[in-house]
Amino acid sequence: MNINESLKIAVKCIKANWMRSLLTMLGIIIGISSVIMIIGAGTGVRDYIVGLIEDMGSNAVLVSVDATSATENDYITLDDVENIKTKVKGVDRCSPMLMGFGRATIDKTATEATAMLIGVNSDVQFALTDSCDYGRFFTDEEYDANAPVAVIGTNSAQMAFGYEDVTNEYITVSSSGKSMKVKVCGVANIDNLAGSLGGGSGGISSMFTNGSDQLIVALFIPCTTLTQITGADAQLSSVFVIAQEGYDYDAVGNATVNYLKSAHGNYSNNMYTAQNMATYVEIVDLIMSVLTAFIACVGAISLIVGGIGVMNIMLVSVTERTREIGIRKSLGAKTKVITMQFLTESVILCLIGGVIGVTIGIAGAFAACSIIDIAPNITWWLILIALLFSCGVGLFFGIYPARKAAQMSPIDALRTE
Repeated sequence: MNINESLKIAVKCIKANWMRSLLTMLGIIIGISSVIMIIGAGTGVRDYIVGLIEDMGSNAVLVSVDATSATENDYITLDDVENIKTKVKGVDRCSPMLMGFGRATIDKTATEATAMLIGVNSDVQFALTDSCDYGRFFTDEEYDANAPVAVIGTNSAQMAFGYEDVTNEYITVSSSGKSMKVKVCGVANIDNLAGSLGGGSGGISSMFTNGSDQLIVALFIPCTTLTQITGADAQLSSVFVIAQEGYDYDAVGNATVNYLKSAHGNYSNNMYTAQNMATYVEIVDLIMSVLTAFIACVGAISLIVGGIGVMNIMLVSVTERTREIGIRKSLGAKTKVITMQFLTESVILCLIGGVIGVTIGIAGAFAACSIIDIAPNITWWLILIALLFSCGVGLFFGIYPARKAAQMSPIDALRTE
């Protein structure tokens, strides 16, 4: 008997008892679908969170002030930013991070919005994962001249204007009784960074004010310009520091903290902290990978239960077909032929369950991720491993019933009623 004949017999037997076969496959279906769904959705969540951190500057160190206990003298100034760039060894670039809020009027459409204003300098663009999608970042000369220019977030541009390339458009920003018309010089993926700095957990698109669907736009503007709009002093609670090539980011962060302690005469150990954003990427990646793998292993336990069910039903099948086995052996069928027949049936049973499980798992991953508006990460190798694993379950749990069938005595088998 060749493999094609074994496959035909296996499919025929499965069709003849399709309800029993379906119930037998149920454990395999549940196991495979749960593993695919958990790994696909879990990996998608991991990629999303890592992407958020990378957007915040995975190649930068965020140096922050403990605002809960800081006095006016403890906050970082714009002079500190320049001194960090020139006096701290290993620092290549440094950008202030000054938060402000106000009202924004889209001049072209007269649309009203809440403006999330982040005062920075041109160095911040080197901490972002991507450069401007459209236009450019403002220059050092524009920063020094307090120029009324801004870089708008890609999502903000789409929501405020209806399209992304809004370079050279104007937005009137108002705060503390003052207003200024600013020109959009570039469009960049800064919405997630702005949402994180502003306390939003789901990015700019999910942030609202006072429970109403109020539009929010994120703008990076020169820090010097922001102080003119808000009328407030540039008291910075955090700065982005980028190290020179070849320098350790943790060491540069600690050196920056030591400089600030010396410059402000505050040697409190907890007043200034340096956070290496790349370290957060590694930590989140590790935690999410371990958590996903653990939950997937728990889900895979049902595969063992499904395998036991397959072995049980194959034993039943062997018992039901005892006379058939006796007839075939009496006609000269070899032990390996009988073994191959029942192993093939077991593997086909599990493979069909695996295909159904993969289909349900992929659909479940997309459904789960759609709730939180992210994309699952399902790769071809994950599907291949799931199908191979289901075949392995059928092979492993089908060996005993197949060997039992193959080792039957033809005389005893033919005597069975």
